[in-house]
Amino acid sequence: MAEKRRSEERFLQKKMYDVTLTLDPADVKEEVESVGVLGEFLFYRSNLKGNTDEQGMVEHDPKYPPAQYEDGMSNIGGRYYQEMTLDEKTGLYTTTLKLPAGMYPYGFLINGEICDPSDDPRMSWQNFMTEDGSYHALKEFKPWIPDPKNPPFAPTKDGAQMNSELYVGTPDDYPWLPAANPAVKGLASYVSYKDIEGNDRTMGVYLPAGYDKDLEYPLIFVSHGGGGNEADWFSQGGLVNIMDNLIADGRTEPAIVVTMNNSVYDWDFAKIDQNIIQCILPYLRTVYAVTEDPEWMAFCGLSMGAITTMYTYMHHPERFSYFGAFSGGFCGGEGFTLDNPHLKDVTLLIGSAEEDIAYNEREIGVPPTIRALKEAGLPYIPYFVPGSHDWFCWPAMFTYFASEVLWR
Repeated sequence: MAEKRRSEERFLQKKMYDVTLTLDPADVKEEVESVGVLGEFLFYRSNLKGNTDEQGMVEHDPKYPPAQYEDGMSNIGGRYYQEMTLDEKTGLYTTTLKLPAGMYPYGFLINGEICDPSDDPRMSWQNFMTEDGSYHALKEFKPWIPDPKNPPFAPTKDGAQMNSELYVGTPDDYPWLPAANPAVKGLASYVSYKDIEGNDRTMGVYLPAGYDKDLEYPLIFVSHGGGGNEADWFSQGGLVNIMDNLIADGRTEPAIVVTMNNSVYDWDFAKIDQNIIQCILPYLRTVYAVTEDPEWMAFCGLSMGAITTMYTYMHHPERFSYFGAFSGGFCGGEGFTLDNPHLKDVTLLIGSAEEDIAYNEREIGVPPTIRALKEAGLPYIPYFVPGSHDWFCWPAMFTYFASEVLWR
C-alpha cells in the first residue's frame, strides 16, 4: 500500500522548467514578419475541496499568465500569447517560458495584428491573455499553425489536429508525458473499417507494450467530444502515454484502447451505438486479441462523448461493466432512461473539472445527472478535478478512471 501511495504521489509533483520554443521561417509558406506562440499556458487558484463535490457552477476565477504562476496553482484552459524574437545569428524566432510540468497544446501565430488591451476576460478563438495579464484580440482573425518541427499525431484526413503538443517534464511529474523507457511503450495506429453507413472510416487503436495475439486483453472504448475526432485522445489527450506509464507502474492492466470518430454521425446517439456494436466491435474481435467478457470491457468519453457514454451505459450494461462520463451527463429525449435493471450491476464514474461548462444545472450538466442517479438508487463514483472544459481536465479524469476504477 505504501509503495502504491508513493507511486501516486510522484504524479502530483509540479516541478518548474524553462522551455524555449523556436520557429524557423524557412518552415513557413508565407513571408514572416512577426511570430508569436499561442497556447494554453494559463493558471488559476483552485477552490476544489477533494474530488467529490457534487454541487457546482462555473466560478470564473481569475486566470494568470506563466510569469505570474505561483506554487499551488492549477492549469486551466484559455489562450496565452507571447511574442517571439528573431535571433539574427541563427535566423530563428525564439522565446522562453517558465512552466510547471505538464502537457500543453500550442501553435504559432504568423503575422498576426494584435488589438490594444481589453477589459473583456472572455476567452475565444481570437481573444487571449498576454505576458502582463491583459486581454487582447486579433484585429482580423487568422488561424495559427502547428509547430512544423513538432506536428500533431494525426495521420488521417478526418482526424486532423490544429495544435502541437508541448511536453514539459518527465513521467515522474505526470503520467500523460511520454514514457522514458522504450520497452514500456505501446503502439498507437489508425486502421480503416467499414462503418454503419457503408463508408470507410478510421479508428485509433492502442496496443500495450508486449502485445501478444495469443492472449486476451481488456478493451476500453474512448470517445472525443463535440467537433472532435478519433485522433483527439491520442494527440491532445496523451492517452498513449497515460496507458504506457500506468501499465509500466502496475497501476492498470494492459488493455487495448480504441478511439472512433462520432462527429460524422452528427451525434445521433442511436447510430453511434449501432456503429460501435455492429461494426467496430466485430472488426476488433476479428483482428485483435480483445476479450468478449463484459467484466473486462469499458466505455468512456468527454463532453458529447460523455453523453454518448451515458447512452451506452443505459443501453448496454450487460455488455460493458465500466463507464466513465467526463464533463457531461445525459440529456432528455429518446433513448435516455434509467429503467434498465442491470444498471445497478455496473460501475459508473462521473464528474468534470471545477470550472467546467458541464458543471452546472443544464439538462446535460453533471449535477442534475448525479441527482437522477441518486433518485434512482444507482451506484456511481463522483470525481472532480481542477481546470475547465479542457485537455487539462480529461487526461486527469482518464488517469483516475484507468488506475483507480477499472477492473476493481
